[in-house]
Amino acid sequence: MYHNGYVETLPVQLPEVQDKIKDYFANHYNHNDLTVNKKEICDDFKQKFIPWLNQGHIKFKGLEKFPYVYIINGVSEFIPTVMTEHNLRPVCVEGEYIAYPAYARVLLKSGIKLDNKIDVISLPFCRTGNIHPETCNILEKSSLVDLAWAGNSGVKETFDLSKVKYAAFSFSKCFGVQYHRIGIAYSKVPIKTLELEAGFTYVNMVGVDLMRHLMSIPPHQLYDKYKNIADKLCKDNGIEPTKHLWIGLKDGKRHSLLEYWMNYLNENGKPRVS
Repeated sequence: MYHNGYVETLPVQLPEVQDKIKDYFANHYNHNDLTVNKKEICDDFKQKFIPWLNQGHIKFKGLEKFPYVYIINGVSEFIPTVMTEHNLRPVCVEGEYIAYPAYARVLLKSGIKLDNKIDVISLPFCRTGNIHPETCNILEKSSLVDLAWAGNSGVKETFDLSKVKYAAFSFSKCFGVQYHRIGIAYSKVPIKTLELEAGFTYVNMVGVDLMRHLMSIPPHQLYDKYKNIADKLCKDNGIEPTKHLWIGLKDGKRHSLLEYWMNYLNENGKPRVS
C-alpha cells in the first residue's frame, strides 16, 4: 500500500518501559479481572489520559471538551475507520504521514466516496519532530490532528485543539509499544463504528490496562533522561538531532535512529545515563 520507499521511524523499548511491562504481566495481568471490570478500567483510562498527557513538555487545551472519546487500536487504524464512515478526504501538507493519502486511494478504488475534505496535521510533525509552519492555521479549522508523536516530545509549547474536529493519540512512539496497538481518539461527532465497540467495551483491554500501568511514567521523563544519548547517536553518525528521541534529519529529510539505538543497547545493555 504505502510501504514501497517508505522509511519507518520506529521506537525502541527503553529499560524503564521493559521493566514496567515485565512487572505488569508477572504481577498485575488478570484476564478475569479485565473481563469483569472492563468498563471501570476503560473509564479510568480515559479519565487519566489528559492529565497524564499534559505532564509532557508539549501540552494541549480543549481535549476535555470533546463529547466523544474512543479507545482505538492506534492512529493508523483510526484513519480508515473515520475516513470511511464520515467520507473524509484528507488534505495534507507535503510530507505528512503517508497513510492518509494511501488509505484514501484504496477507499476510492473500492467505490467509497470521500466527499468531505478535511485538513490534516501531525503535531508534532511526523517528518521533523517539530512544529510544521501550517500547524496554527490548521488548528483554527475543523480539522484532524494526529498526535502520534506527542509522547516523548521535546517541544515546549501549548496548543489549543478546541476548534478541531478529531484528534487521535497513539502510545506507540512514546513507549515503543507499536505492536500492542493502543491509542485514544477524540471527536466532535459520533463515530458509529467505534460506538458499536464501545457499547460492548469490546476493545484491547490488555493494551488499555498495560497503558494504565505505563502511565506512571510521565511523557517527558524518557525524553529528558535519554535526549543526551539521542544527540550523541546523531552526532556520531552525521545526523541532525530533533526534538524527538526517534527522529533525526539527514540532508533535511527524516532519518530513522532505530539502527543506532539498537546498536547502542546491544553494546551497552541498559543505556548508561549520566
